[in-house]
Amino acid sequence: MLNVSFARWLPVDKPPAHTSHDVVALARRALHFRKIGHTGTLDPDVTGVVVLALGKATRLIQYLPGTKTYHAWIRLGVNTDSYDRSGNVLQERPVPELSQRDLDHALDAFRGSISQQAPMVSAVSVNGQRLYKLARRGIELPERPFRHVEIHDLTLCHWQSPLLVLNVTCSSGTYIRALAHDLGEALGCGAILERMERTMANGVELSQCTPLDQLVSLEQNPEPGLPPTALLPHLPTLTLSTDSELLSLFQGKAIAVGIPPETMSEDVFRVYAPSGEWVSLAVFTPEGLKSKIWMLEGSPQS
Repeated sequence: MLNVSFARWLPVDKPPAHTSHDVVALARRALHFRKIGHTGTLDPDVTGVVVLALGKATRLIQYLPGTKTYHAWIRLGVNTDSYDRSGNVLQERPVPELSQRDLDHALDAFRGSISQQAPMVSAVSVNGQRLYKLARRGIELPERPFRHVEIHDLTLCHWQSPLLVLNVTCSSGTYIRALAHDLGEALGCGAILERMERTMANGVELSQCTPLDQLVSLEQNPEPGLPPTALLPHLPTLTLSTDSELLSLFQGKAIAVGIPPETMSEDVFRVYAPSGEWVSLAVFTPEGLKSKIWMLEGSPQS
């Protein structure tokens, strides 16, 4: 059984018809370990990368990179209330004659920084009520909140009317269903998200994931998945010079380190002991370097 001080990332390839919470529950049973969370939800119909945080890694989730990549199949000529194939059909329209160049030109409007309106079938709250709960009661809110997102890459992979396939790399919080809907409106024929696979999340590729039905095979593995620092390469590093600095950091004290003040920043640092072991995430305060998350179990040797 895994130790309570354990910290690992466990990337899972989620099949359809499972929620991210289902994946967590199955992992808990398979590994006989309770302290497991996930780094971001994935709709039940969407397959692909779900990253689980085991043990102390749950405290590191907020520091993970948020960029994600999806392979999305979009069907033109239809609108549903959920913006995907699971919803009720609202309208069907003919699909115009479109070349790949036409589609690529239309996609230009969705590259870079864009604004998206939250779909009615979403977990966004308005006046304390989840939109999807209002949608179930047949309530439509035209004045839904907008969010600004970043589409880093939007590539047309295949087009055979009425189905097109996109590869999308985007910031956290992007609605691919809304992207499909908005593209359909721009083309004048409507569109829904037919199918989708998440191929990268939090820096983890699909090829690194364990299939959900094989989680039980990891039970006897003392270190399943990836080490805690594996998904944090974007955080700057700092190595302490002395064991006394290490002990002070553990005790919650702010310490002065040999870094010129002008080079200090508000970044979160991965801090290493003089021995080379990762011990903490820390930030600079006016008093000096201070630990935010201590990763070791127990006190270091003074």
